Amino acid sequence: MVEAQKNNKKRSLKSQAFFELSVFIAGIILINMIAGFLFFRVDFTKEKRFTLSNASKNLVSNLQDVVYVKVYLDGEFPAGFKRLRNATKETLDDLRAYAGGNLEYEFINPTADPDLKVRDEVLQQLLKKGLTPINVQVSDENGARQQIVVPGAIVSFRGKEIAIPLLQSNTVANSADEVLNNSVMNLEFQLVSAIKKATTFDRPKIAFIYGHGELDTLQTADVIKSLRASYQVDFVYLPATAPKDLLAYKSIIIAKPKTAYNEGEKFNIDQYIMQGGRVLWMVENLMADMDSLGKDASMMTSTFNLNLEDQLFTYGARINNDLIQDVQCAPIPVVTGNVGSQTQSDLMPWLFYPIFIPNSSHPVVKNLDGVRAEFANTIDTIQVAGITKTALLQSSKYTKVLNAPVRVSLNMLAIEPNPLQFNKNAMMAAVALEGKFNSLYKNRLVVKNDSIKFIEQSKSTRMIVVSDGDIIKNFVAKKDSAVYPLGYDRFTKQTFANKNFVLNAIDYLSDDDNIIDARTKEVKLRTLDKGKIKKQKLNWQIMNILLPNLLVVLVGIVLFYSRKRKYTR
Repeated sequence: MVEAQKNNKKRSLKSQAFFELSVFIAGIILINMIAGFLFFRVDFTKEKRFTLSNASKNLVSNLQDVVYVKVYLDGEFPAGFKRLRNATKETLDDLRAYAGGNLEYEFINPTADPDLKVRDEVLQQLLKKGLTPINVQVSDENGARQQIVVPGAIVSFRGKEIAIPLLQSNTVANSADEVLNNSVMNLEFQLVSAIKKATTFDRPKIAFIYGHGELDTLQTADVIKSLRASYQVDFVYLPATAPKDLLAYKSIIIAKPKTAYNEGEKFNIDQYIMQGGRVLWMVENLMADMDSLGKDASMMTSTFNLNLEDQLFTYGARINNDLIQDVQCAPIPVVTGNVGSQTQSDLMPWLFYPIFIPNSSHPVVKNLDGVRAEFANTIDTIQVAGITKTALLQSSKYTKVLNAPVRVSLNMLAIEPNPLQFNKNAMMAAVALEGKFNSLYKNRLVVKNDSIKFIEQSKSTRMIVVSDGDIIKNFVAKKDSAVYPLGYDRFTKQTFANKNFVLNAIDYLSDDDNIIDARTKEVKLRTLDKGKIKKQKLNWQIMNILLPNLLVVLVGIVLFYSRKRKYTR
């Protein structure tokens, strides 16, 4: 009898265990089935580093075919490049999760082939496509050695390829960790922007306005070439253009005009804005140019008299008749003597060439390097109802402002800046305006153009006002008309972020999908205390090795006695 009860109890325990196992397996299957229909992701990081912007999600979720990404960051790298590689993979995984099978990627080591000739051919092909190999120093147990790294990727879609540099440039005094962190923060924008360029065949139209002495196509050749990867770039002669003709363009660029606009031309631009058009104003008020220095190496500035003051004032900005001098500036070569028959020159800081290092979180300038300017004016903002104003470029805290007329002379190089005079802080040289703008011609008795319906207040739109047209101007060699990259300083061999600033500005103005918002992502750099690491290294190593093993043993003991107690009753 007792034996039968024991057998029945064992069978009951077995049945119960089998039932619990069946329920567990059925639950797992059910959860997987539900997960196949439902999709969600939870980001527990403080700065939401794994959360994509809505624009990025919308773009990849609407892909019509497979986008293929080749990332040339595979192999043995220093720790910094490993972090960039891992961050790139994580971002691609996040994008692929929303792409519905239309995003694939692979990591490639471009230097894997032991044949030096084949390896050089691969690197040359990548260079032609726009990816620049760099040499980095790697230290290991065998000592220091040089290694070639190609920190970039190529996005392919239906035969169209877009190259992406994944490592941000370093033209200002950022540490290597800060440069890497900026690169990681920009990964989503870089990848999504390239995907959009590769998958967009009907490019939006933008236009450079001319007819008033603006910069010519040679002086803007480098940025035009870059813009054509995403936009159809046209050139519009404003004096012969009707207001309705401007409506074909997402945005227009006014790059350093030198002669006055008449009321009809201003009306055309005004009504273009009222219809929701966007404008990048790159306008300066004072004539100041190094080529204008006379025999005595000096010049007196004069005003352009562009007749745009009232228009910009109505929209919320005023460009002043002054020049910014900033201790944070680019140098110019100055003859300092002769060595034998050779002229000797040295680079000396030229206060009229300020370097604006952005500190705004606005997507146009977020994580951007320094922007080099030449003879920039200051900008004041005007209180206008419904208009949001955001400073994009500002001078350093060691700034001096010279009101017109200003005598510019190379003799100023011999004068040491007086800290008491350089006490102006953050003088604005570029501002973003957004909202519903009032027309300049509202409540004014002027002859309206009958070819377009007059509008007194705009749709919600945006514009950017920059007080230096030279920011968009690339250097052109006088000898052979060779075009240098925009932002490249041929004296210091540095490339400033002028081109990125202009491209970001046009994307901000022209891109209705707001993909540029991905540039606002922030990943805080949390560095370890190197002193504590050195002092406590052994303790943490012992803890990391022993503690997990002790926990496993402890859990095992608890489970063993729990089961023993349960089944020996």
